[in-house]
Parts: sequence; structure tokens; C-alpha cells
Amino acid sequence: MDDKGWAQHIAPVRSAGAAEAIARRLNELIGARILVGGDRFPPEKALAEMFGVAVMTMRHAMAVLREDGLIETRRGHRAGTYVVPEVLARIRELTALHPYTQADIEELTAWRIAVSGEASARAARRASEAGLARLRELEAATDEAVADAEAYRTLDAGLHLHIAELSGSRRLMEAEQGIQDELTRLLAEHPGGVEARSTPDQQHRGLVAAIEHSDAAQAREQFTIHAEATADLFLPFVQ
Repeated sequence: MDDKGWAQHIAPVRSAGAAEAIARRLNELIGARILVGGDRFPPEKALAEMFGVAVMTMRHAMAVLREDGLIETRRGHRAGTYVVPEVLARIRELTALHPYTQADIEELTAWRIAVSGEASARAARRASEAGLARLRELEAATDEAVADAEAYRTLDAGLHLHIAELSGSRRLMEAEQGIQDELTRLLAEHPGGVEARSTPDQQHRGLVAAIEHSDAAQAREQFTIHAEATADLFLPFVQ
């Protein structure tokens, strides 16, 4: 993520337990695939300024991520703090400690339909030509990546985050980031296969077409079909 991206996704923390709140936020950015394996963090001083906290508070937050095995600090050439290269494998290990249940998946699906369904409807009403062009690019790239689970997860998250951005709502965008974080954890535990990722309901053609045609009701319906199909893939594997 470049400097502009850091500024876009980080805001000052104004709550007690700032270190824990920062750790959760960075954890979410990793889970939402906004930060991916190999991404380098800005220096602690710069991060502390972005979050509006003392450097020591920032250091404590980074220590939490380091203890969870999500980041590493390198010395010598290209010294700095990075997201670990195999971060999805580490997320899988952490998720296995507290596996998802059927109730968890049903609740997440209901939340997705409420948040992402509304974002899809708003995107259908508000998307610009440039925004639609980018949406088509993401759809094509996602379809091409079905054979690579990690690349597909990154692109799939990016597509849904872009739809949330097209909605024009900051709150929907923030909620979508949390949803994509949870989906990454769920998919790390139950990644599925090429066949599952290739089914029509898992692809995004109907959703993208509805947004392109400015059909808000159809966009919401297509997203609901998509979210329920995703849940159906996982429910047989959980209790």
C-alpha cells in the first residue's frame, strides 16, 4: 500500500485502549487484503502521527501484531516492518483456535446482505463511468484468478471494497472492510476449490451488470444471491 493508501485508511484514534484499537485496525486491513504479504509499514513515528498517538503506544500496537505472527521486523538491507509473506497461512492458524460456527456464518451473511446489499444498490445509483470501468476491470481480473486462491481472495475483496467506495458512504466502506476481514478468516479455514469459485453465483457478472444498468433493486438482489451462495459453500463444514 502506498503513502496515499495509508492516509486513506488510517484516522486518529480517540478512545481508551488506543494500542489495542490500533492493532485491531491494522489487523482488519490485513484481513481485508488492503495490506498483503510483503507490504512494508511506514516508520513507527509516521504511523503514530497518522493515528494521533505517542510512539510508545504505536510500538505496543505493533507488538500485538508481531506476537500474533502477522508482521515481522527485518534488519540490514531493506530494514523495516513488513506483513509476513505467508500471512494467509498464519491467519488460518489463528482462526483455527476459534473456528466459525453455523450461527457465525448465518449472522455474517445477514450482515453482508444488509451492508453490502445497500452498498451495491447505492453504487447502481451513483457510480461514475470511471468507477464502472474500474469495476469491470476488477470483475475480469477476479474471474481470471479462480485457480489461485490467494490472488482470488485479494481481488474478490478489492471488488467488493470498490463497490462500497462507489456507494459514496464512508460508513459502508468501513463496514465492508470489516466484512472482508471476516471473509478472509473464514476462507482461510475453508478455502474451497476452483469449481466453487467458478460457479455463476460466486462470480459477479449479474451484480456488475445490475450496477452498470443503474438498477438498484436488481443490484441488491444479485448481491443477496451471491452472499447466500457463499454461505452455502461453508455451512456443510461447520457445526
